[in-house]
Amino acid sequence: MKISKSLIVIIITLILGGILLHQFISSYQELERKKIQDRLEKTHSDAMIRANAGIDVYATLVSSLKSHLKNTPTFPTEIELQNYLKDLLDEIKFNDSIVVSYIDKNHVFKYVVTPHAIDPPGLKGVSLKNLLSNERIEALDELMTTDDILIFTPINLREGWVGLPFNFTVHDNQNEVLGYMAPVINAKYLLNYFYEGDEKKEFIHKFIVKDSVDVTREVIYNETTVYNKNTDPEYYKNFEVSDDEFIYSNIHVFGLNLKIGSAYKEKPKISNTIAYLTYLWYFIMSIAIIVIFYLFLKNTRLNKNLKLANTEINVKNTELERSLFKIETLIKEIHHRVKNNMQMISGILSLQQDESNNASVKAALEQSKSRIHSMALVHEKLYGSASLKVIKTKEYTEQLLDFVEQIIGIKDLNLTTSIHIDDDLIFDGDTTSNLGLILNELVTNSYKHAFNLNKENRLEITIRKENDYYLLIYSDNGPGLPNNYNFEESDSLGMQLILIMADQLNGELNYSNKEKSTFKIHFKPLEISFSE
Repeated sequence: MKISKSLIVIIITLILGGILLHQFISSYQELERKKIQDRLEKTHSDAMIRANAGIDVYATLVSSLKSHLKNTPTFPTEIELQNYLKDLLDEIKFNDSIVVSYIDKNHVFKYVVTPHAIDPPGLKGVSLKNLLSNERIEALDELMTTDDILIFTPINLREGWVGLPFNFTVHDNQNEVLGYMAPVINAKYLLNYFYEGDEKKEFIHKFIVKDSVDVTREVIYNETTVYNKNTDPEYYKNFEVSDDEFIYSNIHVFGLNLKIGSAYKEKPKISNTIAYLTYLWYFIMSIAIIVIFYLFLKNTRLNKNLKLANTEINVKNTELERSLFKIETLIKEIHHRVKNNMQMISGILSLQQDESNNASVKAALEQSKSRIHSMALVHEKLYGSASLKVIKTKEYTEQLLDFVEQIIGIKDLNLTTSIHIDDDLIFDGDTTSNLGLILNELVTNSYKHAFNLNKENRLEITIRKENDYYLLIYSDNGPGLPNNYNFEESDSLGMQLILIMADQLNGELNYSNKEKSTFKIHFKPLEISFSE
């Protein structure tokens, strides 16, 4: 009786399979069409994201130049402007073509500089009125009444590349308008983002300004003189692709609207062989049902044996849980004893400090106590953590700052402390120990050299994730280190410790002393921890 019922179920299943077969084929083909479209949309979206990142580089470069001109005591000479431009490009590692022009209120070129040459196109003294339309001149006159940065339509430069002209007004010390700056940056740098990776073999892109003018990496087709002899092999008009096969997005930046389209060079076709594969699948499924029926009977017998085995496993698991509890208890005790031993060492150093009359010895012992405490605090946190592996970074940092303030803090000090660390950020013991030593040295130096009673003192600590790395930012409003300070050759034990700890974290140390004294360390958490 049981076998007859099972056969009926098998027959019904096969019939349903035949009915579903056609629906499956139709659904699959629709899915394949959607995958093709999704791939185009993803390629387009990824390229747009990269292009926006490129625009951010442009914006940073132009904004830095504008800020420099605004904040200089006197308007720079042509050589000074060239030197600043070269230093700025070296900092952001921008290796593409750029020409920066200073143009007076009458639209006459005063400065024309590149990072390596003065006026290579020979434009000094030339009036823009002879080169641009009246409409563009009127727009530049309007620009000089504002403090905005605007991008005008790309142009074919005499140097043989397509330039994106950024423009902003410049003033003298009395805030009188002197004219405007026109940094012209290579548009190819931006458009190249759409041809990165293997996707460029399958996709084409069109770039349209003002809904009518085509831009390529080599030429803008706006009926102006073309100086570049090269043509872009990926120009969309080289391929027979209708407009309805493109998807479009717009980039709006500094008054410029760039319409960007993406399409397949040759749209993929869906293979009909999937239907034959589906029939094969149907046959295999029928055989599988029969096999499953046989295995079901066999598995029924095996289930009885599995229940017995599961009972034995549960007994073993209970024993393992007891053993694991004992191990965790032992590890906690080890951390607790290590912390107590470090505190004992710190106490001995305190006794030694009281016995010495040498200020240098007292200071060295005090620093040693602080360093030992930063490591002891790691073991204290591991002892209290549920996993015995990880430590809450923000809580650890707050307690470390409290300790340093207790042992070397200045009474009645007006200090504002800001800690920007995610409450859920955790690191293992080794990583936290290294970070603790770094922070201990930095905070100690701030108390000794940056803070005093005659001002409002500020200290800020930030730790955040950046891609595969983490970034530690430490800053105070003290005078900071000298501009020519060499970390590698420093005799300071504290600075040597910072470099050693950063190196152990595969980190890179950077220092700046512009608005405030700032240390930045990009690091990776350690993979091996003594707490594991």
